[in-house]
Amino acid sequence: MRYSKNLVLFSLFAVNLVDQPAPEVEIAQGRLSGKVSDDGSYFEYVGIPYATTNHSTRFQAPGPPPTWKGTFKATDHIYMCPQNSKFGRVGREDCLTINVYVPTMPAQEGPMPVMVYIHGGAFALGSGGKFVYGPDYLVKHDVIIVTFNYRLGALGFMCLNIKEAPGNAGLKDQLAALRWVKKNIAAFGGDPDNVTAFGESAGATSLSILIASDAADGLFQKAIIQSGSSIANWAINRKPVWVYSLIAKQLGYDTQDPHELYNIFKDLPVKDFLRTRPRKPLDKFFDTQLLHLPCVEKPFPGIEPIITDMPFNMLERKKLNISVIYGSNSKEGLFLIGEETPATVNERNGRYLFASDLEFKTEQEAEKAAKEVKEFYFGEETIDMTKILNMSDLYTHLYFEMPSLIESEVVIKTTNKPVYNYYFDYGGNRNVLKVVSGYRSAGGACHADELFYLFKTDFWPNFVEIWNRKDSKTIDTMTKLWTNFARYGNPTPESVTDLPQWSPSSREGLKLLYIGEEVKMGPVPNPEAYEMWRRTFLTYRRKKVDN
Repeated sequence: MRYSKNLVLFSLFAVNLVDQPAPEVEIAQGRLSGKVSDDGSYFEYVGIPYATTNHSTRFQAPGPPPTWKGTFKATDHIYMCPQNSKFGRVGREDCLTINVYVPTMPAQEGPMPVMVYIHGGAFALGSGGKFVYGPDYLVKHDVIIVTFNYRLGALGFMCLNIKEAPGNAGLKDQLAALRWVKKNIAAFGGDPDNVTAFGESAGATSLSILIASDAADGLFQKAIIQSGSSIANWAINRKPVWVYSLIAKQLGYDTQDPHELYNIFKDLPVKDFLRTRPRKPLDKFFDTQLLHLPCVEKPFPGIEPIITDMPFNMLERKKLNISVIYGSNSKEGLFLIGEETPATVNERNGRYLFASDLEFKTEQEAEKAAKEVKEFYFGEETIDMTKILNMSDLYTHLYFEMPSLIESEVVIKTTNKPVYNYYFDYGGNRNVLKVVSGYRSAGGACHADELFYLFKTDFWPNFVEIWNRKDSKTIDTMTKLWTNFARYGNPTPESVTDLPQWSPSSREGLKLLYIGEEVKMGPVPNPEAYEMWRRTFLTYRRKKVDN
């Protein structure tokens, strides 16, 4: 019956009757209506509230999802959570919505695999909407795609180490979204026991944290972690109360008392949060300027924590029962050097080229490690704008490539399922971030460039894959690998004959699938840098946070 209805709807679209309704769906909250996509290939149900947040839950876990009488019209535009943009301040505080995209005519009967995407954006930007994350390329492989919003910035990540603001509200939104999927996705034809979570950058880091946390157990069976890691130096706010005292100071308050800070922020209009952009004063360690990050939570009765220890410690202790894909892009750092100036580059001289996720017994130890890093990337010369591409390599390795590889090694030791690694090196017309960063002619792939071979976007020309055979082939390769993994737990099962076998890594060594103009297996990229950073991190990693 369902397939007959699908065929009728598709036929209606074919004669230009647009905005046809999708089949209504009954979920725990009530009845939903959706619509057929413009090309008729999938049903879309967007803007569904999966949890509630308001003044009473500010800085805390979200409330339960709302219920309704009648039929909820899940066809509206997606609301964004509050954030700054090139168009000014956008979004609204009540923003916890989820989007479900279902193939109209799947080739096989039975429940479909489900892929839940966690968007990136430095924990301060982005949404789950089709403007960036159109499901078109993925749903054609007969998987259900789910995207969603979560709270960002101070509203999502204020951590004051008190019950009123314990931290990680944005991660708890993600947890609520995954629980919503587990409870409701069968109504859309999805398999709640075959869920793959995937994310990029801050979304990947979030997913890495969720893997390590007991709170997310059983909510997904597979994970794809793209250019992010919970053990990266930018993953954890190691001085959260101090960070929010800097924000308070911009508002005219001078305090580091967490209760006083809470009283300042609890009624603060959202627009006032968004206008505060303090710069952290630099010390010897060169930490990022990101303000709103996950934190290690203090325990409070009745509050479910997500991060109970440093993520490395959590991963090392956790007995995992999921299969994971880890990967990064070859030129991630091009995205970051686009904002550099002679002044900011010069700030690297005389400072450590690593962050405060490392700790040393003596200053001499720290200086020795810093000297090794500096000479590896810049030799004996002063760091200046003539070395900007060296700086890009440093950013690539320090923030993305090496944490991903090191985390892979930890997880391989703790899971009974396969762990796969990839290295995305393709440079085509859909490398959006490389173009935006001003390095269109550079080889390789910038941070987030792989996303545009997985998702169809509203803001970038989508006709190029039609006449550019290499781009089209890369889209086909990426989406096949990702959806095969979601369906089978293996990106290249025996039925796949047009791609090389993607071998999992093992305790004996990491094996990577290189995804470029040619797709092939290979060893760890940049092995000398890898050995240096691996040795430095494992020797000097900070084992706890002093809250």
